[in-house]
Amino acid sequence: MPGASQIFTRDNLPTKVERGTKDSELAGWMSRHGPVLGSHQPLEVQRSEHDAFVTKNPYKIGKIEHLGLSGPHGTIPVRVYHASKPGPAHGAALVYLHGGGYTVGTLDQFDNAMRIFSEISGCQVYNVDYKLAPEYKWPTQMNEGEYVVRWLFKNAKDRGVDEKRIAIGGDSAGGNMTCSITQKLRNEGGPKVALQIPIYPETKMPFETKAAVENRVGEYVETAGVFSFLWHLLPPSVDYTQPYVTPLNAKDFSNLPRALVINDGFDMLRDVAHEYARKLAAAGNDLVYIYNDDLPHGFIQMAPFAKRCLEATEEIAHYIGKLLKA
Repeated sequence: MPGASQIFTRDNLPTKVERGTKDSELAGWMSRHGPVLGSHQPLEVQRSEHDAFVTKNPYKIGKIEHLGLSGPHGTIPVRVYHASKPGPAHGAALVYLHGGGYTVGTLDQFDNAMRIFSEISGCQVYNVDYKLAPEYKWPTQMNEGEYVVRWLFKNAKDRGVDEKRIAIGGDSAGGNMTCSITQKLRNEGGPKVALQIPIYPETKMPFETKAAVENRVGEYVETAGVFSFLWHLLPPSVDYTQPYVTPLNAKDFSNLPRALVINDGFDMLRDVAHEYARKLAAAGNDLVYIYNDDLPHGFIQMAPFAKRCLEATEEIAHYIGKLLKA
């Protein structure tokens, strides 16, 4: 029903999903304050405008820790969130890769959502400040995300983390990397991630889809902006159809981690995100799928500004707690 999440599993995943009626409070906030990702504005302007997502009253958390890991392309800043009290996923951890079209996004701009995920679930959240394009080209971003995952497995005991309950997640571009890294770890016989959490992931360029046409303008992300993301991200020699760039193109979806997939109606990526969930389910992977037909791409960043976004973000956190529970 409109204004409420729809929850599906592998066994009852719908063939397709449609958008409903956009939450009115959120629509008002976006029209007054919301930035546009992938607009025609200079990249430095887009980056600064995204500070609109930084709230002066963030969700309460127990402790925040700042790490600097020596990665394959230099230092990787990582912000670690610890809940104020033990929750259902106490002892588990989530490595998180933020969205922003690979070109935009800071730890501060995603701080509130990470607080919610950690405080409600009880797990440690490792928010990765990977290097952005175009200053750093692909696969820098994926390499850094994978490095942090492997680092956490190696250091799980010292970090107070159960290595059997380590998850990787991310939204949008970070959702793309979540899918790609889980495929890569499986293909290479790497550490076994317990849970993947792609949140409205970019699993394929969406241009031929109904969602891309419906949401081409007037939303947080404009469909044509995807061209700029690719232009900034990929070296000319890279084949953008390869699965580590376009994870929906993978030939094998079997034996992947359990998935918590989040999707929304007012999103150019809606149909390609849904298709990825269907591929996971068809291959026999365990799956929880949360669909919000009234919300747009980027809603976890909008939690401080609209009650419906807060409720939906808290719901994700509750499911993280359930799925990473000991």
